[in-house]
Amino acid sequence: MKFSLFVFPVLLAVTAAAQSPTDRAIATLQSAANRPSSAASKPVPAQEIAPELFAGELDDVGPQFLLIPNRPERGEPTTNNKQHWLEATADAQYLYTSNALLTEKGNSDTGLMIVTLQAAANLPTFDIAGRRIETKAGYRHQWWMYSLHDSGSGLNDFDFAVSTFFIQARHQLGENWVTGLGLDYNRLLSHDNDWTEFYTEIVPSWFAERNFSFGEKALLTAGLYGSYHWAHTDDPVSHINDRLDTAFGITYSYALAPNFYAQPYYRIQWSHYTENSDRNDMYNSVGLGLTYSINEWSAVRAFVGYENRNSTDPIVPDYGKWDTGAGITLSVKF
Repeated sequence: MKFSLFVFPVLLAVTAAAQSPTDRAIATLQSAANRPSSAASKPVPAQEIAPELFAGELDDVGPQFLLIPNRPERGEPTTNNKQHWLEATADAQYLYTSNALLTEKGNSDTGLMIVTLQAAANLPTFDIAGRRIETKAGYRHQWWMYSLHDSGSGLNDFDFAVSTFFIQARHQLGENWVTGLGLDYNRLLSHDNDWTEFYTEIVPSWFAERNFSFGEKALLTAGLYGSYHWAHTDDPVSHINDRLDTAFGITYSYALAPNFYAQPYYRIQWSHYTENSDRNDMYNSVGLGLTYSINEWSAVRAFVGYENRNSTDPIVPDYGKWDTGAGITLSVKF
């Protein structure tokens, strides 16, 4: 199927992050900046997880920033500690990619618009062995629209949508560690075929992050990320894309000005294909994101990033690509 042959490499190459640390880091810096000066020297805990807009958003979609209200420290006056049970997010992003087909030679560059709508419910917290666990569940729908400019490439024939049901759990370990688990069910829908389903996968994921605070303006986040993909495709071997992804990422977040943040990052990922034990792919990603928080429910961003892949399978192309773009996120909580 021509459509699946195009979309599979595009999606599989951007499964770098099950949860991106960028939004959590910004929320942490905001929390530190808004604390009384007497508390400024205290370690800054990370805030609640903002769900990713799709599995593996780090590169082609760029860093996503869903900002959250600050929480008062224990012992500080509480001005607005209302529990938010529902949240909704709308995100629009346009980017330029230098290698849409992820080929080793003869690259095809194109513009790409990604529009995402997401709704989630914050479930009641519960304790395990005296530790508080925060959970949420929801649904997101995302549209990928290629070649919006008049390039004559025909890539817009491959527009598709991703439908995802997800559940996530998050736990704070001390003041600087955050761990989490997730479970996604993804369906890929073909625009060229009346939005029929052509790919599904179940993706359990996990992560552990450590924050290193440098005053009120700088935060270094190092994390380990993993996921397993049980995939079903229309190919003769229906589980050809089953794989284990393991990654290490590091992000440095710095407040350039009030509500304006710079975030350089680096990530390395190893993907082992379990139905093809001879295939192991290695990804390297590096980039920079700039985010301006307009208010607590909206933010704009710009980003640039480079990614390459090297595979042990001789029929899988090695590639490199540049992505650059901008986006806006709107969010509400009830």
